[in-house]
Amino acid sequence: MSRTQKSTPAPSNSGSSKISETAAASSKRISIGTISSIVVILALSYDNFRLRFLASNAESASRNLSDDGEIKLGRYKTWDEAPASYEEFDHDNDPSVCRLPIVTVEEWEKNRMWEGETPVIVRNVTDNWKALEHWTKEELLRRYPDVVVGMGNSKDLGQTGPDQAGDALTRTTIKDYVTKWMHSSNKYVFDRNLRLPDGFLDDCRPLPMPTRLHEENRDALYESLLPANMMWKEHLALTIGHDMQGLTFHRHNAAWNAVVFGAKRWILYDAERIANITRLKTMTRDIRNPIQLDTANWIRRLYNKDDRMYEIRNYGHDCVQRAGEMMYVPRGWAHMVLNIGDTVAVVSERGLDGVN
Repeated sequence: MSRTQKSTPAPSNSGSSKISETAAASSKRISIGTISSIVVILALSYDNFRLRFLASNAESASRNLSDDGEIKLGRYKTWDEAPASYEEFDHDNDPSVCRLPIVTVEEWEKNRMWEGETPVIVRNVTDNWKALEHWTKEELLRRYPDVVVGMGNSKDLGQTGPDQAGDALTRTTIKDYVTKWMHSSNKYVFDRNLRLPDGFLDDCRPLPMPTRLHEENRDALYESLLPANMMWKEHLALTIGHDMQGLTFHRHNAAWNAVVFGAKRWILYDAERIANITRLKTMTRDIRNPIQLDTANWIRRLYNKDDRMYEIRNYGHDCVQRAGEMMYVPRGWAHMVLNIGDTVAVVSERGLDGVN
């Protein structure tokens, strides 16, 4: 190259660098913008979901409210306001009529009376239960309006037996039963296999013995290899019915029934005595007109005839169970039950478990 020839400068990369920097900055702005948009969308979606959730809850709660915001209570404002046939069906549990031990919770537990073969009435079982506050009519409908229960004709439930009553039951909610069905039909809530929400179980603590054994010694019970039908489980069945409802003569595994509100008249008949099928049919039906009567009409029309009262007074029991008391019925004892007034109770049966 000659001395007078000028060298050509090398191409500069500064323009390309500026383009790259601009693209990177733009990409960064796009990324930040995209993320911001996503955050905004998620926030809006969450707010929308939250508002819909709250609205749904409010709508569910409001379904049981009247126009003035009060809980819909059906025909009567409280359980006690409804008709009650105390004058006709109540009695004072005279020892010659009831013939059952009536004991305290302490005596029941100390003597493990559930291991015996005699029915027992236990007093003051519900004294510390939240159900006394949570199951007043208004509170029950406020707290548990949408809980699903099974209802059926009480006479039909007695004929099938409560444990085999599946086909005889119709699903409804507590709200609909109490406000629509309870006092306008002979429908009775008594679904022993339907699992109730945990809140219901909590309302009945401390659970009576022997059901509480499962709660306190679950592992030991299962390790004992005790047959399922001999095990008391943490499962309670709810019963709700109006005056003069109740199941006709039926039998099942050992069980207890605790009344929270109302009262029940019980006719119990010795398990060994009813092994004679002829005697059983004579006791439960009029042999001249063998139609099974409901409990109220059995007491009215058959109790005083054909030696039935003699049998019950000598081989059975006729007792009235008050609110707060528990009736324990050993396995195989035939029994019929009659509500006196609107009655709310819970049942636990040995071997019975719930389904959702």
